[in-house]
Amino acid sequence: MKKLLTFLMSLIVVVSMVGCSSSNTVATVGDTEITKDYYEKLLKANKLDVEAQYGKDVWTQEVEKGVTFKDKFKESIIQQLVENQVVYDQAKKDKLTPTDKEIKEAVAAMKKNMESNKEYKKQLTDIGIDEEFLKTQITENLALQKFQEDFSKKTKISDEEIKKYYDTHKDEFKKDEVKASHILLKTVDDNNKPLPKEKIEKAKKKAEEALKKVKAGEDFAKVAKEYSQDSSAQSGGDLGTFGRGQMVAEFEKAAFSMKVGDISDLVKTQYGYHIIKLTDKDNEQTSLEDAKETIKANLMKEKYIQKVDELKKAEKSKINEELIKKINF
Repeated sequence: MKKLLTFLMSLIVVVSMVGCSSSNTVATVGDTEITKDYYEKLLKANKLDVEAQYGKDVWTQEVEKGVTFKDKFKESIIQQLVENQVVYDQAKKDKLTPTDKEIKEAVAAMKKNMESNKEYKKQLTDIGIDEEFLKTQITENLALQKFQEDFSKKTKISDEEIKKYYDTHKDEFKKDEVKASHILLKTVDDNNKPLPKEKIEKAKKKAEEALKKVKAGEDFAKVAKEYSQDSSAQSGGDLGTFGRGQMVAEFEKAAFSMKVGDISDLVKTQYGYHIIKLTDKDNEQTSLEDAKETIKANLMKEKYIQKVDELKKAEKSKINEELIKKINF
């Protein structure tokens, strides 16, 4: 139920593969070329994870007006590839590349993880991701990690900066979270396609039946295990604690408007009919002392982004938008 765009922006943790021919180049960073072949392999590899979580129809869904998830996905991947190449180039200049031992150990760990999932390994092999590909990616990723660690060690953040951040971002440190359980009767299939009308009506009737039971005082967790079609059913429908922006709009609106102990009426979302029970609520201001480490991390992240932006401006890059538009996967 988490928003697609949030997932998209947190997905990309990859680095670039370089080539020596400009005829099929999706981007150049300084003297380095990012090849169409690598970019396509990367798109296909991430496609497996996206479809496993959201279904095959996710690509046509809009994340912004007139922009599909697929469009944003392609754009975000290439932008991150360019940024990572810029940082990798600087890491090499700063002699922050990994040792042969570090690379060997990381490759071994990666191969071990892949061996535990034979089907996934086959899927990666089928799209051309071999050991050499992984070794190159791991080498560059380790260099990026070393660069970021080195930056963090050298960058100081004063108490004055921390206090100023706190004073100007107090809303960020006001806890606004709820803890809830739910019962879900789905109106979509495993690929998030709407069920036939008669099945939707049947789902609603089952939801009404479950609602009647919990409103009459039956144990919510027991009813959830019996009726809910969500993965949380086995834990009695427990969703844990979540803040604003983590659930779909209708679900969030209902949950945050409830009092602890309340059980909602049926709440309709794109996934089906929900019955929500609010089990806890937290709406308090976090003190400066308690927020200090979080603020320090936020400021460090801001400074790192500024550093990367400086590197990007110093090193010329160009993206082949026309070629990228033609790429399908």
